Amino acid sequence: MSNHLAWDCQARARSTRRVAAALALALGLPACTGDDTGSSGVGANGAGGSGANGASGGAGGSGGEPYRWYPALDLATVPFHATSPVRAPDPPATTTTVHVSDAPGLVAAALVPGTEVVVDADIAGPIIVFGEVVDVDIVVPVGVTLGQLILGVISPPSRVERVRVRGSTPGTHSGGVVGLIMTPDGGDHIILDGIDLNGGTPDGLLYQLGTSGRVAIVNVRGHAAGAGSLGRASDLVVAGSTFRTSVRARSVNGFSEGWGLRHVPDRFVLYQSRIDGTRYHRVRLHPEPGATQYAYVAENTFVDPYEARILWGADVAGNGARLAGMWAHQNQIYAHTTCFTPSFEAADADLADLTGNVFHGSFTATLQQAVQDAHGPGHDYVTGNVFEAWQAPPAWPAPGDPGQIPLPPVDAQACNPALDTPVCAGPPELACTTDFECEAGMACVDDGTTSTCGPEPC
Repeated sequence: MSNHLAWDCQARARSTRRVAAALALALGLPACTGDDTGSSGVGANGAGGSGANGASGGAGGSGGEPYRWYPALDLATVPFHATSPVRAPDPPATTTTVHVSDAPGLVAAALVPGTEVVVDADIAGPIIVFGEVVDVDIVVPVGVTLGQLILGVISPPSRVERVRVRGSTPGTHSGGVVGLIMTPDGGDHIILDGIDLNGGTPDGLLYQLGTSGRVAIVNVRGHAAGAGSLGRASDLVVAGSTFRTSVRARSVNGFSEGWGLRHVPDRFVLYQSRIDGTRYHRVRLHPEPGATQYAYVAENTFVDPYEARILWGADVAGNGARLAGMWAHQNQIYAHTTCFTPSFEAADADLADLTGNVFHGSFTATLQQAVQDAHGPGHDYVTGNVFEAWQAPPAWPAPGDPGQIPLPPVDAQACNPALDTPVCAGPPELACTTDFECEAGMACVDDGTTSTCGPEPC
């Protein structure tokens, strides 16, 4: 297990009582330490100018090296690919197909190498596959819902390799709902393709507790009450996917965490995706000592109307680790805040090229210049960036709005009113006087001076 888990395990430890016993059997986790709040603390909040909306995305690259699981991504455009190649996972090699309709059947089939497992009925979780899972293709058709799916165990270590969880048609959004997907001992050649994720618990969508190898998340929608994903991988590509995280209030979940993607990758690519959230960063990348690690974030849309914390590359463990390079290009950022310093930065990177992006809301050129100056040579947070006034985000791109995916029921016993904190006031269109003015799952909450639509406390 890699060292970063010591400061990540507090999120994993907060499972609901419904699955806590099952997780304890599978995991055997280390003691936890606290988390960080994550902000540069440099610069001041302010609004930018005005301009026209420009939605991110597009057809993507059609160059000479399409990524196997999302061909619109041309790996030749990834700045570090020539020297540190992004490796795609291999698909499972299957020789037989088995249809299952209950948890024992799914577990038994997943333990047989070379099996395509088609799930024909809803199956409640947790579904724990104790043992090695190799060359297994799990098909979850539209209309089918699985609970928490845990593949492999930490002790004794189990091999999880060439495993895909997908919809009916590879390469398209064509699947049902899967709760939390967890690989306790990591895994290699892992593919999530065309499914919906809803956490299955408030804890998250994807947790890779051990060190993983090649992982692809493509054509996926994710709807999370709290945090999105957490893990360590050598090659992680997230493309053509949409996520909504931190949808429920801290007090409802019983914990604070609500980031979008939080990972420790050697090579990380986030491409043509959209990530919305209400707290913490949409993307957090944390380096480890002794590793050469890169990130490329391009043609995405990020939305945070409360805290404006979007992208963060930082050594939160305090061990001196640094990313070798981070590039963020052609992203559309919709970020508004009245009580945080907006954050789109990579303090602990030798090279940080965060250029050619469009910011709508609280980011300003003055702020980004100040943060760039504080982080020193090798950091560019200004060149080619456009700063505009806040405007409502565009419609969701394919595969669509994750808010359409039902969340698990609220666990009333998890309620912790002590976690209630004033919600930062949202942009003007979120101002309210009654709950009826807010979308489903939101309430008219008091930020201390005004009322704004935000996550409803318990």
